[in-house]
Amino acid sequence: MLSARGAGWAKVGFLHGKENIYNPINNPGGAVSFTNAENVFMHADLAQFINTHNHFDKQCLAYGEGYTGTLRLRNAMAKHLNEFFKPVQAIDPEEITFAAGVTYLNEVCALITCDPDRHDSIMLGRPIYGSFSKDLCMRTGVNLEYVSVGDTNQFSIDCVAAYDAEFEAAKARGSEIRALIICNPHNPLGQCYPAETLVALLRLCAAKGIHLISDELYALSVYNRDDRASEKFTSIRAIDCSGIIDPRQVHVLYGMSKDYGGAGLRLGCVISQNTDFSKATRAICRFSSPSQVSMDLSAKFLEDRAFVMQFLQKSQGHLLRSRLLAEELLTRAGINYHQKGNVGMFIWIDLESYLPLDEASGDGWAAERVLSERFKRAGVMMDTGESYHAQYPGRFRLMFCVEESTLKEGIKRISAALSPRMKL
Repeated sequence: MLSARGAGWAKVGFLHGKENIYNPINNPGGAVSFTNAENVFMHADLAQFINTHNHFDKQCLAYGEGYTGTLRLRNAMAKHLNEFFKPVQAIDPEEITFAAGVTYLNEVCALITCDPDRHDSIMLGRPIYGSFSKDLCMRTGVNLEYVSVGDTNQFSIDCVAAYDAEFEAAKARGSEIRALIICNPHNPLGQCYPAETLVALLRLCAAKGIHLISDELYALSVYNRDDRASEKFTSIRAIDCSGIIDPRQVHVLYGMSKDYGGAGLRLGCVISQNTDFSKATRAICRFSSPSQVSMDLSAKFLEDRAFVMQFLQKSQGHLLRSRLLAEELLTRAGINYHQKGNVGMFIWIDLESYLPLDEASGDGWAAERVLSERFKRAGVMMDTGESYHAQYPGRFRLMFCVEESTLKEGIKRISAALSPRMKL
């Protein structure tokens, strides 16, 4: 017999085993996956670097310096972040704690900031990265409070009023919000928060006495467009907190999975000027300690500044070209998409007009689920707006960072599934 929580976890979906993934030559009947945000264009470059730097000291087979990141890696990451994130106060290696992926560190943030027996919760704007609902809640008992901004620009100062109102509404319901989490750059909208909005959110967190946790995983996956103004990434650490908020309430999440195509390295970090926050993080990192081998390889990668620079430039070029191709293909197919943004590996598409409401008794969210199943039967998979806590049904996140042939085949299958003649 399982415990109640064990029985609940047994019902949660997870990846396990080889997938039936489309390949135009070897598996043309396989499924096209537009789900996992991976920079596949840079896998070969990263693999080549690893294969030429895989001479390990025997200490890589020991416990080494513990569970929190080697000093060499923390030094390399601090130098890297200081160069690209432009922090007001230089990031010290002692502010950085590593674990086996940011997924685990999301959970750590919930464990450290919230007490479930006090009905503590974390606030997020919507839409937002869908797996936060697992990462932050699955083992912690923490509640999430999602904020709807309506037709207000989610990245403008005007959105702060909605956060303020939700904080007070949650409090009235007995839910005590302890932290605000933002994705900057944003997942799934692919936009950056301007400095003035970051300042306003910091002021809100100061006034409410809560933490601000900034997920900055896509910070260096910003690509400049020629056809419209491009947004610039501003790290929360580039904001001068003086007179705004105690910097000990502000934390940053970063890692090797997105900007560098290194999800398989299983390596993420949290950056904090709060000594107690860092101590608590390090105490529980024993349950998800990073690999000594991954840390050695990542340190070598970050230390090679010339290689990192050309790697990022090449990556951003690939992302731009694939984004433009996705937009062209979607336009041809008559599919609307979020027009703003120049960051990341995904595009937020709007299929509200295609929702089969007649098959769902007029329920928009049920119709979205019907449409999602139709896509799966057509051999294409996307994350639903419902799973990303969208405000309105009919939105999907399409991950365009795939080979050109795969992108074309996937959007062809989407278009076919949307045809009124194709109720698969």
